[in-house]
Amino acid sequence: MGFLISYEERAVKAKGLNKLAKPDQEKIQQYLFPDEYQNLSLLLNLPKLGLPENPILFYPGCGADILMPLKYIEILFPRLRNVTFIFNDIDNTFGLIKTVLDDVGISFELNRNSLQFYWNGILVDLQFLHENVFTLKDLPAFDIYFERAFRIMKDDYPDYENQIYQQLNPKGIFISDSGFQHMPLEKLPVSQELSAYKEMIVGIKK
Repeated sequence: MGFLISYEERAVKAKGLNKLAKPDQEKIQQYLFPDEYQNLSLLLNLPKLGLPENPILFYPGCGADILMPLKYIEILFPRLRNVTFIFNDIDNTFGLIKTVLDDVGISFELNRNSLQFYWNGILVDLQFLHENVFTLKDLPAFDIYFERAFRIMKDDYPDYENQIYQQLNPKGIFISDSGFQHMPLEKLPVSQELSAYKEMIVGIKK
């Protein structure tokens, strides 16, 4: 029998910050395919990466995928205490993101299109941009680029990866399941099982 993941937005009340709240691992698994969840352990052997204080992570085409970037930063950056997420999607999935967080036991503060919450002791500021990334203006520089299942969308924009490279700060980190192979990066020995395309890359901008 196949594994079905269903997202259904519902009205969610902002319950405020709770630093002690821990995400429910069983609930998390309901939002991830079994192999995706199991493959997260493949990140454990990578070197732990350093970042500036309160780095910015940019995630285009995010959909309702809040859990995977949270798991990645939790594993790859164990010393991280504050992070800003800039999530972007052409569809307004902000309500779904709030629903997922609430479902896994994470409360948050809400201010228009932004959230603030704790994830295993990391304070996360999330800003949601409901725009087309390929026409997005005034995108700030960022320290982490996170991408999943975005290959088809960017195929028609051959200069997209170069533009993203230019926006990434020096020593910034690419985390992508496809692309960026030609960029001048210090590539870490990451398992290709983390990518459906077998093109997984975790690299540091030179």
